[in-house]
Amino acid sequence: MRILTKTSLYYLLVSVVVFLAGSLLFYKQLQNEIYDEVDDQLFTDKENIIQYIRENNRLPSVTSGISEAILVREAQHADLVLEELGDTLIYSNYDEEYIPFRRLTFTAYQNNKPYQYTILKSLTDFQDLFESTFIAMAWIFLMLLLGLVSVNYIINRFTWRHFYDTLHKIKHYSLTKYTPLQLKHANTTEFQELNEVLLSMTDKIYNDYLNLKEFTENASHEIQTPLAIVNNKLELFMQADNLTQQQARMLEEMAGSVSRLARLNKSLILLTRIENQEFQEQERVPLHELLQEQLEQLQEMMDLIGLSLEPPVVLEPVWLVMNRGLAEVMVSNLLLNAIRHNHQGGTIGLQLTQRELKICNTGEALAAPPDQLMGRFVSSSRSSGSMGIGLALVKRICDLYHLRLRYTYNEHQHQLVVSFPAA
Repeated sequence: MRILTKTSLYYLLVSVVVFLAGSLLFYKQLQNEIYDEVDDQLFTDKENIIQYIRENNRLPSVTSGISEAILVREAQHADLVLEELGDTLIYSNYDEEYIPFRRLTFTAYQNNKPYQYTILKSLTDFQDLFESTFIAMAWIFLMLLLGLVSVNYIINRFTWRHFYDTLHKIKHYSLTKYTPLQLKHANTTEFQELNEVLLSMTDKIYNDYLNLKEFTENASHEIQTPLAIVNNKLELFMQADNLTQQQARMLEEMAGSVSRLARLNKSLILLTRIENQEFQEQERVPLHELLQEQLEQLQEMMDLIGLSLEPPVVLEPVWLVMNRGLAEVMVSNLLLNAIRHNHQGGTIGLQLTQRELKICNTGEALAAPPDQLMGRFVSSSRSSGSMGIGLALVKRICDLYHLRLRYTYNEHQHQLVVSFPAA
């Protein structure tokens, strides 16, 4: 939920609570004022009646109507009411409803004979006044609320436009475009401070990225060159005629280590480039064709170990939008993983559908926990030929193109599944 929406909702909630509480207090206050006014009129009428009896020594004329009435009757000494104030309802034939009245009952004497007077004052006018006042207040509240929300929205929209502009540029900022972040100057102090911090931070990240990219390129060039020279020298030594069997074996081991170091360096450089998102070129890659090509290239390696494809390979036509070079690395590493971590005479299963790529292979149980299998330098078996970085590359490629990679092991079968995003 946006902050503007949250702010408006908070204003609305507080306004409604204040209005309800204020309306209740206003109702009680207005009711008290009305009752005080009506009670004053009732007691004034009482004093006038008593004064009239004293001056004229007779009862005053009795009047009655819809809105007001004065009732009098002879009272018995047993049920005399000196003074009683209360509310009552009287049915009106004209309005066909009960009308609220305020009632004052008292006893007055004329010629030492008690008479009970009941003075009634209608509350209808006051109720109408209250209803009209409440409706007017409700309309004022609605207009005030609408005005507050509108003004708050306009002001916040105008004030926060720099923030949304900064947010938009941050979302679309890319280090690979080699352009520094450009933010508009904001009049609001907090937003200007935010822009300054973001500019400083992105400039530092951009410089660190350039330094890392330069280091990666230099490392790729400078390390590969001496490794190639060492490898060539070792090949020359191995072709010498006067080598002993022990020396030949040592040179072979050295050549294998140098070759492994070269592959490791190449894989780490590739992994760094993937994490830096340097592979921007994309195309529709026929994954089924890549798998078929890789199987043909690796067939000789599989024959040396005695591996077979069981059950039969299923390759449905599947195209993925990604970098072709990274797609080849992903497919190659998955197949090499299934070959290297297999045993003599084992099997490999390969199935490609519109939803996923599944590769199964027989082999020993994991030497590392399954949740660490996709990390760097973690080997899935005790094989000396594994560098422990192949699946890390596959995982980074899958994350880059929103593919899901998962691993299971059941009944001496390793299973790696790459799930494709829904179209």
